[in-house]
Amino acid sequence: MGLLKKITRPISKVLDKIIPNEVKPFLPYASAAAPFLLPAGIAGGSGLGALLRRGALTGGLNLAAQLAQEGSEGEFSPLSVLLAGGTGALTASDAAKTLKGFRVDKPVSFLDKAKNLGITSLSKGAEGLSSLQEGIANKGLFSKEGLKLASIPVTQGTMDVAVAGARREQKAYDEALAEFNRMQKEMSGATYNDYYDNILKYMDLAGFTAEEAEAAAERVLSGINFANGGRVGYLGGGNVATPPGMEMDLRVGGFIPIGQAERADDVLARVSKNEFVMTADAVRGMGNGDPRAGAQKMYQLMNNLEARV
Repeated sequence: MGLLKKITRPISKVLDKIIPNEVKPFLPYASAAAPFLLPAGIAGGSGLGALLRRGALTGGLNLAAQLAQEGSEGEFSPLSVLLAGGTGALTASDAAKTLKGFRVDKPVSFLDKAKNLGITSLSKGAEGLSSLQEGIANKGLFSKEGLKLASIPVTQGTMDVAVAGARREQKAYDEALAEFNRMQKEMSGATYNDYYDNILKYMDLAGFTAEEAEAAAERVLSGINFANGGRVGYLGGGNVATPPGMEMDLRVGGFIPIGQAERADDVLARVSKNEFVMTADAVRGMGNGDPRAGAQKMYQLMNNLEARV
């Protein structure tokens, strides 16, 4: 797979640049529907060659759709490519007739019987697809046949979109974890805010959205670290979400984005005499339900009040 990725990664980068981001989520569905939308004669001729050419065409479209997704980096699902290629091959002209031609007339060995069973199953699949396509041609796209046929590309397209999303989410987390581990080595005295802000900055440069960067950074910094092969233990043996050896320095004020839950008291932080800590509900109320928006307004309020002193 490593050698194959060396080939697919450059293709993925080219597709990522030339295909608009708005179009990419629809590509898996379009490629999954291609075997049924392309006329049966496309990829030409008849016999086994037609099956192979049409299978290669539809499998290639599926591969391109996967490689074009955000964060692909050349990775793809071989199973999805095989499913698309196999479906495309079964929709070729006279696919069922061609497959039946490979049956053994008088099977004797177990292998002969197994071969016939496989060919029979494939030919029935081809006949079923042909029947559905004929039903659509005669009764329309919104007929019972049309709905049955539509379920195939919708299912496969949804699977491909889900796989691409999970791959991007994992990549975001891996990027954030790598930056966290780098800072652990180089900035032993860094505060939580230093880690959080630097991870967001790094991931923004890497092309992730603010939402993806924040989710990955909070996941990395909420007590999880696999740098040494396992979960980071709670500081001091208690139920504390702050990474080991770190605490939030709130002597100059600040928002607390880390923690397992509100009112859990699981974040180590520094505060000082005459300071005032707002509750999570107050922060949320300041932001009309959005705690981050509330934090921004509270920072502004704090700065304005400090300027009066």
